[in-house]
Amino acid sequence: MIVSAILTLFIAVLKGIIGYISGSVALVADALHSLSDVLGPIAVYFGLKLAQKEPNAKFPYGYSRAETLASFAVSFIIFITGIETLRQSIEKFGNPTPIHHHFAVIFAVLVSLAVTYYLYKYKAKVGKEIGSDAMVGEGAHSLVDFYTTIAVLFAVVGSYFGYYILEPIVGGIISLIVIGLGLKMIKKDIYMLMDFCDEETVEQIKNITLSVNGVEGAHHLKARKSGPFIFCDMHIEVDENLSFKSAHKISEDVVDKIKENIKNISDITVHIDPIKKRYIKVAVPINVINDNDVMSSAIADKFSLAKYFVIASVDSYEYNIKDIEVKENPAKDLDKKRGIKITEFLMDNGINAVIVKDIGTGTYNALGNNYINVIKTDKNTVKEVIDEFMNILKKSD
Repeated sequence: MIVSAILTLFIAVLKGIIGYISGSVALVADALHSLSDVLGPIAVYFGLKLAQKEPNAKFPYGYSRAETLASFAVSFIIFITGIETLRQSIEKFGNPTPIHHHFAVIFAVLVSLAVTYYLYKYKAKVGKEIGSDAMVGEGAHSLVDFYTTIAVLFAVVGSYFGYYILEPIVGGIISLIVIGLGLKMIKKDIYMLMDFCDEETVEQIKNITLSVNGVEGAHHLKARKSGPFIFCDMHIEVDENLSFKSAHKISEDVVDKIKENIKNISDITVHIDPIKKRYIKVAVPINVINDNDVMSSAIADKFSLAKYFVIASVDSYEYNIKDIEVKENPAKDLDKKRGIKITEFLMDNGINAVIVKDIGTGTYNALGNNYINVIKTDKNTVKEVIDEFMNILKKSD
């Protein structure tokens, strides 16, 4: 930002001196325009510095709005500069005059064009990288300067060939563009000051949240941009049967995943809403499938070594089985990491709980870490354990 201010001040002085000597009103106006630009980088510099300060007792949410206020100041300067340039163009349209020292003016214009275009590319690139709207706005301002200086170049060439009227016409057109850009940027800054956040970002946050294991739903999601930062507040729905520790871990997973995928997320507040799931998928380990009646199949003594899993979708409202299927245990022949493989398999099948007689510590922890409830039983058949599970559901209501 310091380099930007120095370069802008340099071209402003250069254009001012040559414009005064040559009698070019357009170049003098452009010099004043460039001089006003020096105020923009200074405002943004201090705005960004303030925005990066740590929150304190007086400003518990930090200073991030300082960057937006700086951006608003830059936008207002662009707007006012456009109005002033338009006024001068109208004034000169009524009284067109020739200029002197054309080649000196052209030299100043070419130097100005080179510097302003460099500043435009630099500010736009840095602004996008750090997510600073003020810096991007400054880049747009430099681009306006570039086009304004091109208008001056046309005016100088026109004056050289005797077309004095060309300067105020081109200057007026550029002025209207500057005014439009200023109004557009002011509107955006006002939106930011009123806690605006684009729908795409909100939708992205919601999709990320719903992709986290253990999240059953999300609502009351609010996000707002404050300077370069985004603040977010939401409610997530989790299974009411989860422990407080597991529910809290899910909320932490949500925060971590959002911050991994979206830049400049400063603060995320997650409220946990426990809900009763209507359909609960339960897995029961068996070794032999009873062809006549799966429900009468005996439960396997060792969970990880079971050959099959009976997967039942239990309706917790009507207390009946909506659907039942049998799937082969993908880890039954493994010597190592059976618990991890089974956990992945159960997660892929959307299992919420397993009913077991005996289970190893590693598998138990792997299931728990992925929010799959482990229920121990002394029953012998699939029907008995499912009935027992339904009784547990009824008692919890």
